Amino acid sequence: MVGQLRWSDAQFGYKVGHKNEDASFDRRDSAPGMPKNRVIDPAFTWGMDRPPRIPWHETIIYEMHVKGFTMTHPDVPPELRGTYAGLATAPVIDFLKRLGVTSVELLPVHSFVDDRTLVDRGLRNYWG
Repeated sequence: MVGQLRWSDAQFGYKVGHKNEDASFDRRDSAPGMPKNRVIDPAFTWGMDRPPRIPWHETIIYEMHVKGFTMTHPDVPPELRGTYAGLATAPVIDFLKRLGVTSVELLPVHSFVDDRTLVDRGLRNYWG
């Protein structure tokens, strides 16, 4: 991500405060106040990675937030809490195996912006 979000009413696409609310239309260009993405490596190789080939009726998906899960797991080493490396520790893997988990879905793993209402109050979204 390059640049910082500069919140303004233009980011909403509708005229904030208009009598028609979000049914109105704002033609202002929001691009100047938006962060941009820069591709640094367009190549991706799966290497030797292969799908697990677990039938859907046997699949158990565990959704987790990396920071939230690893920060609160008492057996993750303190220096690895809140990190992806914390997920790869034996205590975490053992826990998931005991539950019968076959797949993990990480939430979220991409960049995003904090909601304007949070920023206005000096807060941040937990997911970030």
